[in-house]
Amino acid sequence: MEYLQVFVLSAMPVVEIRGGVPLGVMLGLSGWEALAVSALGNVAIILPWLLILCHLETYFAQNRLTAPLYNRMVHKAEKKRASFVKYGKYALFLFVAIPLPVTGAWTACVASRVFRIPMKDTFWIVSLGVVMAGIIVLLNTMMVISVFS
Repeated sequence: MEYLQVFVLSAMPVVEIRGGVPLGVMLGLSGWEALAVSALGNVAIILPWLLILCHLETYFAQNRLTAPLYNRMVHKAEKKRASFVKYGKYALFLFVAIPLPVTGAWTACVASRVFRIPMKDTFWIVSLGVVMAGIIVLLNTMMVISVFS
């Protein structure tokens, strides 16, 4: 049951792996178990979310109310695309790997759609970022536990 709780919490937006790892440790899982289950939960949402975003993107582009705003946003992103093509994958990795609020897989998937990073690349970049963020969160969790115990 603990595994399921950690998996589901890690798949939720905003909380993601930053909440899953400490929860897993609090529930009695070893650090590596908490990291593995949290990472799996966080990575599990990437492809479904990207597919949903593709459908939403099509809807926003075709809807007469949202199309002007959507087209303006795409136009602004296209201006920055040249520099993003060169450094974007690294920036996306760092965006996810540094465990700050709203810098997880959910937001990174939105950014990847805005900057037109292919889904296959996005999946691997964001997955690696999730694992790195999980390691950082695990180390911080263990440090806090060792200080207060």
